[in-house]
Amino acid sequence: MTTGMLQENAANLPPGVGPKFRPYASSNHHVTKGRYITSNDPRGYIPVYEYPLNGQWIMMDIDDGYILWTGIWKALGNSKADIVKMIDSQPDLAPLIRRVRGGYLKIQGTWMPYEVALRLARRVAWPIREDLVPLFG
Repeated sequence: MTTGMLQENAANLPPGVGPKFRPYASSNHHVTKGRYITSNDPRGYIPVYEYPLNGQWIMMDIDDGYILWTGIWKALGNSKADIVKMIDSQPDLAPLIRRVRGGYLKIQGTWMPYEVALRLARRVAWPIREDLVPLFG
């Protein structure tokens, strides 16, 4: 049964209990949890749901729902330079994105809020739409 993306109401949960975001169920993808240490985040680490796709890692930050857009972009066969051009062409994205540089290679790249990543995926990720079910339903 597919449960859907749950954004739990923080008022109903004690602080720090349970993730706010959860992946959709998918019989085609094995989603696992990971936790990667980084100095780029005030938490000191990034807790993620993750799964491989076309040699890339598709990740969602468990705490805030940020999506590693670089993984989606590269899974589409696009280059790192193309993602920079795309973001630079849309200056309204700049204050919303988070860039992780250095540290563990898997988590490096451009992270963006769930809603922004969903909107962009609807525009550019049609070829891998079925592989994005765990993130976006």
